[in-house]
Formats: sequence, C-alpha cells, structure tokens
Amino acid sequence: MQKLFYVVGCLLVLSSSPVLAQTTDPDVVVVRVSEQIGASRMIITRGEGKSTTIDLPFGYSSKTMTESSETYYRVVTGLYKEGYTLTGVLKTGDIYTTILFTRIPKP
Repeated sequence: MQKLFYVVGCLLVLSSSPVLAQTTDPDVVVVRVSEQIGASRMIITRGEGKSTTIDLPFGYSSKTMTESSETYYRVVTGLYKEGYTLTGVLKTGDIYTTILFTRIPKP
C-alpha cells in the first residue's frame, strides 16, 4: 500500500508543471520623452526595431498642455490595460525623461 501511495505521489509530481522553475524574461517598454521648445516628442520602444514616435504639442497655452496631457494619459492607460506596471523614471537633465514599464508574461 505504501508503494502505491509512493508511485501515485511520484506521478502527480511529474505531471504537474514546475511553475516556479519556469522563468521568462519580463516584457519591457521604454518611453522616452523629449520636451524642448518647439519640438516635443515621445518615443515608445517595445524592442529592437519596434519604436513608435508621437509628436507632442508644445506650449504653455491651455489647449497645448491639455493635448499633451491627454497623449500621456492614452499611452499610460494603454500600457496598464496591457498588463504593464510602472517600474521606474529616469530624468536626464532638463529635457529628457525615460519611463520604464515592465510586464511578467504568463507561462
């Protein structure tokens, strides 16, 4: 009877997927923002050769600031809906900001 329990236990262990042992690299999205007078843009990179550029309206008027804010909102909420979480923000000088989003893919 003990051998039967032992064999059944071994079969159960072998049939289950070792989720903890299966590690995959996280998906990373890098959002690079350049805000300069006259030429502001956002570059969204999902990997080598997979970049999208979005030109942002620049200025201090209510209209241009609202348009820029709504663009940020669309990008960030889109990434959250895809399962990405904010990992970090890097600020380089007064002009450039890099925003990192990661997502751990399901095995």
